[in-house]
Amino acid sequence: MKQPEFFLTKVTGEEEAKGPFVPDLYASSVARMNLDAPLSVVSGGECDEGDVVLVRVREVNTAYPTIETTEVKEVVLEKGNLLVGVLGNRKALRGFSGHPPLYLRPGTLLHLLNKGGVIGECTAFNRDLGWPARVEYIGTVSVDGRPLNLRHSALSLIESPLPSVPVILVMGTCMNAGKTTVCKQILRLFSEKGFTVHAGKVAGVACLQDTQGMKKAGAKKVLSFMDFGLPSTTEVDSLVPVARSLVHYLAEGKPDFILLEMGDGILGGYQVASVFENAEFMETSLCSILCANDLMGVWGAVEWMNKHSSVPHARRPALISGPVTDSGEGIRYIEDHFGITAANAFDSAGKICTFLLESLMPWLKSA
Repeated sequence: MKQPEFFLTKVTGEEEAKGPFVPDLYASSVARMNLDAPLSVVSGGECDEGDVVLVRVREVNTAYPTIETTEVKEVVLEKGNLLVGVLGNRKALRGFSGHPPLYLRPGTLLHLLNKGGVIGECTAFNRDLGWPARVEYIGTVSVDGRPLNLRHSALSLIESPLPSVPVILVMGTCMNAGKTTVCKQILRLFSEKGFTVHAGKVAGVACLQDTQGMKKAGAKKVLSFMDFGLPSTTEVDSLVPVARSLVHYLAEGKPDFILLEMGDGILGGYQVASVFENAEFMETSLCSILCANDLMGVWGAVEWMNKHSSVPHARRPALISGPVTDSGEGIRYIEDHFGITAANAFDSAGKICTFLLESLMPWLKSA
C-alpha cells in the first residue's frame, strides 16, 4: 500500500491554541481523569506518553471508524469532532502501531492508533484496515496552566509481599486468541454459583471493552494497567510491578480468587513475557490457562513456558482453550499429544470451571 503523504508530521493551523474548549467526545483512555468541559489547553512543547490531548478529527478511516467513549460506548467519528485522547504507544500485530512524537505544536497531524483514543505517529499500518484516522493536535489539556498526564490520577504501585489469594492467569499466543471470552465464561459461571471473583487485565493498549465485559460477566471488582497511568504496556521495562500491584488492589475485599487476563500474546511488544519469567510472582499463582488459535501455537507456548520458567507448575499451562478447541479434533490432539486438559469456552465452559474448582479446593478449604 502506498504510504500516504501525511505519514510524516506536518503542521497546519494556528500556532496558538485558543479556548476554552467543549469537546464532542472523551475517549475511554482518559476515563480516570474525570474531565469536565470547558477545557483549557496549553500549546504543546515537549510531550510525554500519557499526556492528555485535545485533537480535531481531520480524516476518518471507514474500516475503523469508531471511538470508545468514557461511558464504554462506541461512537462513529465524524470529521471535525473535537476529541480528548492520550498520547501513547501501540505495537499491534493485527492493528496499528505507533508512538508519541517528542515535540508538539498546534496543527501537528497525528493518528488515532486505537479505538480507546491512544494517539501518536503511525509507524505501521494494517493491510486490512489501511491507515488510521488522522487528527490535528490542538493542545494538551491543562489545569492552572499545568499539562495533564494519566499519571496524575493513577493508583500507586505496591511493592510489599503478595497477599495470600489464589491467582489464575489467562494468557494467549497472540491477540484475538479467546482470552477475554474464557475470562467472561469463568466469571459468569462462578458468580452464578455464589463465588466472589475479582478480575484484572495486566497488559495491552488502553480500551475498556474487555474490563467492562468482565464486570458484566460477574466480576465484583475490575482493574487494569490503565489504572496505573499507562496508555499501553509497550514501554515498561517489566510488567511485574503492575501485575503485583493489581493483585494487591484486587485482593481487597477478600475474593475467592483473582482472575488476570494477560493481554496480547506471551511474546510481542507488550512485555507479557516478563511476568512469566518472574519466579516470585509465578510461585504465588495457582495456574495458567493458555488460549491459542492453532496446534502449532500450543506447541510453541508449551515449549517456551518450559524453557523460561523455574517454577514447576508454571512450566506448562494447566488448561488450553481458544479457537484451537473449536472442534473436537483439536481437543483430542491436545489431550493425547500434550497431556493437557483442553476445553472450549462456548461448548465446554462447565468443564473449564470444574477443572478450576478442583484446583481451588485446597485453598478454599483452608481459607
